[in-house]
Amino acid sequence: MLEDNSSNSFIYELNNKVQSMPWPVIMPISFAKLLKEKKNIAIIDVREETDCCFEDRLLSSKDIYNVPFNSIVNKIGDLDLSSYDMLITICFAGPKGAVAASIMRWMGYDNVFFLKGGVEEYVQLENSY
Repeated sequence: MLEDNSSNSFIYELNNKVQSMPWPVIMPISFAKLLKEKKNIAIIDVREETDCCFEDRLLSSKDIYNVPFNSIVNKIGDLDLSSYDMLITICFAGPKGAVAASIMRWMGYDNVFFLKGGVEEYVQLENSY
């Protein structure tokens, strides 16, 4: 079987680009600071609807969107997120939020980050004050 060199080179190039990209991460302490400063941010909660949604007394519910992880590619474009300075994806512990932010970056959203440690780490931080 002959290999398609153009396909292999594309996959190789894509893999190299993905490997060299910095993870678009925001630390929980920085996230808490953004909320306290009332920055213009939207939360994209990628948990399933039954496990959702993120709430914080410092953030209006109109700025929180539930877009389940498995729907991110198909549904994120349906939202008008153009007015926000920053988009932050969250999940329970961080991994799905990280992948969702990376997918959104790939889709052209340059202002998206994921919350390291997800809701779990953020709640622990808030409880420590």
